Amino acid sequence: MNFGQWMAVQLSAEQQFEIEKQARTLLHSEDAGTMAAALLKQVCYQQQLLQQAVNEIARLECELMGR
Repeated sequence: MNFGQWMAVQLSAEQQFEIEKQARTLLHSEDAGTMAAALLKQVCYQQQLLQQAVNEIARLECELMGR
């Protein structure tokens, strides 16, 4: 993997559709709105980025142990 490539958030089409579906539900909710939808999307992207970071750390540790 190229340096920094893991920092590009990669969501599958299914994940993107699910996030969008949930965001639109929030947009049309009486108790939520634009801010809630934006926060949902942000949290989903941050969660994916964190998972990718953990995977990269594990990959690097395995690489070091293999030497």
